[in-house]
Amino acid sequence: MPMPELSARQVATILFCVISFQLIYHFREPIEETFLHSSSPYSGQSIAGSNSGSGSSYSGRNRHPTVPLSLQELSILDELSEAIVSVEALRVFSGSGLADIHGTSIKGNTENAKRIRDQIHCWTQHGSWVRDDNNIKGASSSSWAARGHLGDPMFSKCDTRFIDGLNKIADEGHGDYFQGEFDREHKRWIVREAVKYRWVPDESICGPISQQPIVGLEDDRSKYLPFNTQDFCKAVGNRNILFAGDVTQFQLHDSILSAVGEPFNCNDELGCLHTDPHQLCPGNPSYLKYARNDVISVPWAVNPEDEEFPDGSTVEQAWATDDMLQQYKILVLNKGLVWRPDDEFLNELVFTMKQLWRYYPDNMIIYRATHPVSNCTILKEQGEDEVIATMDGLSSIVPGTTIQKPLIKAPERTGDRKDSQRVYRPALADIQRQNKMAKAIVEAAGGIFLDTEEMFALRPDGRMGDGDCSRFCAPGPLDVYADLLYNTLRILPRGG
Repeated sequence: MPMPELSARQVATILFCVISFQLIYHFREPIEETFLHSSSPYSGQSIAGSNSGSGSSYSGRNRHPTVPLSLQELSILDELSEAIVSVEALRVFSGSGLADIHGTSIKGNTENAKRIRDQIHCWTQHGSWVRDDNNIKGASSSSWAARGHLGDPMFSKCDTRFIDGLNKIADEGHGDYFQGEFDREHKRWIVREAVKYRWVPDESICGPISQQPIVGLEDDRSKYLPFNTQDFCKAVGNRNILFAGDVTQFQLHDSILSAVGEPFNCNDELGCLHTDPHQLCPGNPSYLKYARNDVISVPWAVNPEDEEFPDGSTVEQAWATDDMLQQYKILVLNKGLVWRPDDEFLNELVFTMKQLWRYYPDNMIIYRATHPVSNCTILKEQGEDEVIATMDGLSSIVPGTTIQKPLIKAPERTGDRKDSQRVYRPALADIQRQNKMAKAIVEAAGGIFLDTEEMFALRPDGRMGDGDCSRFCAPGPLDVYADLLYNTLRILPRGG
C-alpha cells in the first residue's frame, strides 16, 4: 500500500522531533553536568521548564546558562539549524521569494533574482580593507579619509581621544598637528587610522573583468562604484528609507545622512522615531527615519493573553505599523546582538518577515548581518586612537602608541570553555549560525541579505572602547555602508 504524501508541516514536525531527540541524546551528559552539578550557580533555583515549587525561574531570553559545546558539536548544530530553517522557509514562503525581490520589477524570475543576490554577496565576501590616505586626491576635501560625521556626538569619543593625543605631543614638542587637516609635507590626513580604510571588492572576482566563472551580473552593473550623492539620490528616487534595529542601525542612519551632507538632530536613538524624518536628498522628495527595535518585532508580536511581555532589556519601538510601511518603501533591518536562543530567533524573524511578505510586497527589505564583537580593550590600551602614522603607514610617530590595521583573516570560532559552568551568548558561533538562518529566511521572503559579518570581523579597531566593543566610533568603518547601500540600490531595478 503506497504511503500518503506528507505535507510540508508534517515533514517539519517529523524533522524537528528527530533533531530534538538527537540534541537531547548528544548533549545529555554535558547538560546534566552543567545544570545539576552541586557547585552550579543555579543549584537551589528553578530551571526554566522544571516543576520546582520555587518562586524563581530562569528566563533564557537574553543571557542564559547553556552547555559548553566543542567545535564538532557546534558544526552539528549548524547542520541541524540549516535543515530546520530550510523546511520552515519552504513551508511559510513556498519558495516564491527566491524568484522575487520585493520592491523591484523582478517577479517570478529565479535566475535574475539569484544573479542580483550573488552580485551583492560577492561584493561583501571578496574584497579587502584598503588604506586610502595619501592617494592622488589626498588634498581634496572629498577624499575618503577626510569625511566627517554629522550625527550623534556620542560616537565621537575616539576623536576626543585623538585630539587629546595631538595636544599631548604638541606639549612634548613633537609637532603641532590639527585634526582634519591635510599634512602636505608627509601627504597624509591628520585623522584616526581607523578612518582611513575603505572596503574594496575584488574586481577580478566580482567585476566585469572577472577571469573566474561569472559570479552575479555580467555587465558594467557589477562594478562597485564609490558613493556619489547625486547618483545615490537617483537610485533612491522618491522612496523613503527606514532603518530599524539596534543602535548599530542608528549609526548607519547617521552614516548615510553624513554621506549626503545633510545635518540633522535626533536627540539620541530613542527620539528619532518621534521627530520629523530627515530629508535625504536636496530637491528630492525622499526622507530617512530610524526606529529602535532590537528584535525587529512587529506591533502585534506581543500577545498579553499568552502572558507575553516585552523584555526590559530590549527596546521595541513600533516601526511596522501600516502608516509607516505605506510611507517607507525601503526597509533596512537587523536583529542585533540582543541574544535569543535559536528557536526564539527563528520564530520572531519568520513572524516579522511573513507579515512584510504577505501584506507589503511592494516594500524592499534589505537585511544586514549582525557583526561579531571584538575585544577592543587592548587596542585602546595601546593608544590606537592617538596614533599618527608615518608616511608608509607602518608605525606611529607618537611615543607609546601602536598602530592598528584591519585583519587579513577573520578570527575563527572556538569551542566553548569546558571549565565554564555558564556560557555567555552570543558567541561568534552563535552570530555566524543565526546570520545564516536570517539569510535563508530573508531571501525566501523576497528580501536582500547584506552578508557583512566577515567584513566587520576584520575590524577589531575603530570601536568605542570603555567596555563597548560592539559599536564603532564615527567616522569609522561603518561608513562603508554608504557605498554598499548605494551599489545595492543601483543594481536593483525599481518596481513599476
